[in-house]
Amino acid sequence: MPRALVNAVADALRTAGVRPGARVVVAVSGGVDSMVLLHALARSRLRLALRIAHIHHGLRGRSADRDAALVVAAADRYGLPVSVTRLAAETRPRGTSVQVWAREARYATLEAIRKRARAAWVLTAHTQNDQAETVLLNLLRGTGVRGLAGIPAVRDRVLRPLLGVLRAAIDAYAVRHRVAFRDDPSNRSVAYRRNRIRHQLLPRLAREYNPRIVETLAGLATHAREDDDALTSAAEARARDAMLVRGGAVGVRRDVLRAAPRGVARRLLVLAFGRAAGPRHGLTRRHLDALLHTAENGGAVPLPGGVRVWATTTHLWFGPAALPGRTRGSDRDAAPFGVARAASVRLGQWTRWDGGRCLVRVRRVTGAEVRMDRGDPFREVMSPGLLTEPLTLRPWRPGDRFRPLGLPGAKKLQDFFVDAKVPRDERRRIPLLVAGGRIAWVVGHRIADEFRWHGEPVACLAEVKFPEAAHGLPAGSHPAVGR
Repeated sequence: MPRALVNAVADALRTAGVRPGARVVVAVSGGVDSMVLLHALARSRLRLALRIAHIHHGLRGRSADRDAALVVAAADRYGLPVSVTRLAAETRPRGTSVQVWAREARYATLEAIRKRARAAWVLTAHTQNDQAETVLLNLLRGTGVRGLAGIPAVRDRVLRPLLGVLRAAIDAYAVRHRVAFRDDPSNRSVAYRRNRIRHQLLPRLAREYNPRIVETLAGLATHAREDDDALTSAAEARARDAMLVRGGAVGVRRDVLRAAPRGVARRLLVLAFGRAAGPRHGLTRRHLDALLHTAENGGAVPLPGGVRVWATTTHLWFGPAALPGRTRGSDRDAAPFGVARAASVRLGQWTRWDGGRCLVRVRRVTGAEVRMDRGDPFREVMSPGLLTEPLTLRPWRPGDRFRPLGLPGAKKLQDFFVDAKVPRDERRRIPLLVAGGRIAWVVGHRIADEFRWHGEPVACLAEVKFPEAAHGLPAGSHPAVGR
């Protein structure tokens, strides 16, 4: 069994393409898993250039100090370089859980160490038991195929060579080779859900239902990852034609989402969200269900990572939810958008809208010049009648009414916002283009039916943009004024 563990580690490294003599950073906490991994790597025939990295989270006082001392002593015994980095717990962002902060800070630190050492990989000591616990944890939270895929063996430059090894084999190896390690008391606390799964749920499932439950769940993760990879590849192939990037917003064609198999459509949404939010945030099954509903029926959805999604006639747009210039904290502390004053609009000139912190321009074009993406929520071709009316921008007021394009009668603007699922605190941020006292365009949402363009030789083009230099946002997108 002990030699089998060394062979399993070597096989995992070779499968991932780690070459003999490669530089790697080994994340060593001082626990049994990472200390066994270090011992097995030192015995490996790959002759890797190892560097040990220990992350001191600054959370467990002297106990954590003793963990660091053990790792440093092991590095000295193996004759390996070691980096000990102490994290500052006070840097944890407000509202972020300790576990989430520690994980993100740990991986960021390991990546920084890898780059400084010019290493090819970071190796961590996640085991098959960790994989089973993650699958169960995701299942209990509510997940899809991607959550069932659990922990990837390889992600970016992180490699987990023990992911196919049971913890029992690791414990046996530690006993056989007298590997010194430290036991983190917090790993025994059932205050954490993962620990309850580890110490209560999994043992009961093994005892009463399936003695090989860990291997079964790990096998499920492998199959789920293969299926997810196939569906993601299908989504990426469709994304070339279905996805549009305009400024800081990412759009996905609604007709493609409706026509695609649901599994592929979900992955298209995940791809779009990833482009808008970056890799630090993910979507739950509930988020994806809400997005699919929005693609079918319209509306808007808030998402993690400061992203909001809103539907136009042809696209589902993903863009930044935080308004430029808005302060952090509750809505009570936000900039007072509702006090914006009306602004006169001069034809052909950009007019600043202080409430939405955007620029709006209305100009004359000929019918032959009208070239626009009909899915762009920030450009509208309208009746040339606007060119002869006094134009202003102003915020919504109680009692405002207009006739939305395509509807038979007038509607209260408040009811329009409710139907469009525009959050209450965003409504006063949306500028209204008013022509001769009548609402012509709820900017980024809908024009009034009476100001539609009927194909005349001359037309009015109304457009909005968001100045990057002034506000630090890319031009061309802003969910507060998105349809």
